[in-house]
Formats: sequence, C-alpha cells, structure tokens
Amino acid sequence: VWFKHRNGTTSHILSDSASGITKHLSSDTTAAQVSPTYPYISSLQNNGFLLRGGTSSGGNVSGRDYASWNFRKAEGFFDIVTYTGNGSARTIAHSLGSVPGMIIIKDLTTTHEWSVYHRDIGNTKNLRLNNSDSISTSIYFWNDTSPTASVFTVGTGSYVNTNGNSYVAYVFAGGESTAATARSCIF
Repeated sequence: VWFKHRNGTTSHILSDSASGITKHLSSDTTAAQVSPTYPYISSLQNNGFLLRGGTSSGGNVSGRDYASWNFRKAEGFFDIVTYTGNGSARTIAHSLGSVPGMIIIKDLTTTHEWSVYHRDIGNTKNLRLNNSDSISTSIYFWNDTSPTASVFTVGTGSYVNTNGNSYVAYVFAGGESTAATARSCIF
C-alpha cells in the first residue's frame, strides 16, 4: 500500500506485507523503515486495507484528502522480495514469472537513497525515487546485468547490498510474461 495526503505536505507512506504492514517507509526521503507507535495501516483485507483512526499526524485524519496506490503480489504483475545484503554482487530470486520492467529497492536498516532499475534505461544506470537527480551510471547497482524471469542482480553498492542490512524490492512486470494468466503493469 502506497498512500499520500494530497492536500498537505506529509510524506508518502509505503507499507507492505513482506517487510511488515505496521512499518512505514517514505518514498520521498532516505529514512530507514520505522515502526511508529500508531501505524497508519492496521490490516490488509481481501478488498483493500484498513486505516487506523485519525490523529493529527495519522493516515486517516478527518478533512484530509488521500490518494492510494495498491499492488497485490501476483505472477506476471507484481512481487515483493526481502533479502539481507552480503556486500558481493549476486542474484536475488523473485516470483514474478516474467522479466521485470521496473525494480524499486530500499534499505530498510539505515538511511540510504531508493534505487530504481527501469528497462528503458538499462542495467548500467540507476534512478533514485526520493530525489530529482539525473540518471547515474554505475556497476554498483545492477552489476550491469539485466533481470530475468526468475532473478535480478544487485551489485556491491550500499544502496542495494550492504553486508548485513535488510532490503525490500518492489518488482513490477514489464509486459512480457511466462505466466499463463499474465497481468501487465504499465512500466
């Protein structure tokens, strides 16, 4: 679940089932994952999610306008992967069943930039979700290796693979699929 207070300046909030629904990430900052005293999302449902009752800083305050983008793990559409960094270039398995069109990675443990792979810029380049920097070129992110229908590769860069740090990867389909019931993301 990715949601944002639209008529205010509060940060984007991301919560997911793989790294903990009551924990938050903010896509517009470099902050590590936090476990707030009053999590915004109380549970995931078959048809959406439940927000906690509103407080002055919560995700369900009366009079505020919110937008929400929701992604369900499904072969040929979207996958969430968590892993522990090892500091060496390596592959990470995913269950997308198709070649990813986009991968967003965040270090859950410490303050680091968000790293974004997109098939249109290739495996030698990286984008950062939390700022407006231009595309950077480095082997340290994707090890100059394109993802496959079963794995993606991370390099030795601290944003994607610090030894002992915990990471979450949001893996989006790119349109091609080996899944019989493929769904397509617009990426």
